[in-house]
Amino acid sequence: MRKKRILFCGEATYLNTGYATYGREVMKRLYQSDKYDLAEFASYGEHKDNNAPWMFYSNMPDANNKQEVDQYNEKPTNQFGEWRFEEALLEFQPDIVFDIRDFWMLEYQERSPFRSFFNWVIMPTVDASPQNEQWLATYSSADGVFNYSDWGYEVLNKESNGIINCLGAAPPSADAAYQPVE
Repeated sequence: MRKKRILFCGEATYLNTGYATYGREVMKRLYQSDKYDLAEFASYGEHKDNNAPWMFYSNMPDANNKQEVDQYNEKPTNQFGEWRFEEALLEFQPDIVFDIRDFWMLEYQERSPFRSFFNWVIMPTVDASPQNEQWLATYSSADGVFNYSDWGYEVLNKESNGIINCLGAAPPSADAAYQPVE
């Protein structure tokens, strides 16, 4: 029996941003479990800069390829992966697509023509109430939604009348990677 395949979408895990750090910690733990085949679909990450032990798909265009650069620059959401998402899906064929980012960085995944072929698990940023109705509709179409806080969990659960499949909260502050450094 083959391992479940997880395509983790987010900012390149070798970067030093909040999303990248969170993604790196999740990916490290999944990799160490040896239960999954993993691939990273990395925004803002070039393939040459990667040294992760899992498969890596860069979202960046080849700087020497004018056609790729033009296509990447054609639409603002391409920086988040919209222009190369289907390529990664077709090549890796994930069972699960997991994304931890803001609504506008992940919403294109819901519109994928291959959406029925993967389970979609997201962890959107919930930092205000009320939530935009479009966001709630998108979150309700996900197979599972994690939250950064219990408060975020309650907001999504209440504002969707329990329709969003909220799986729980996973605060990053609980991890040593988010502790102050000297």
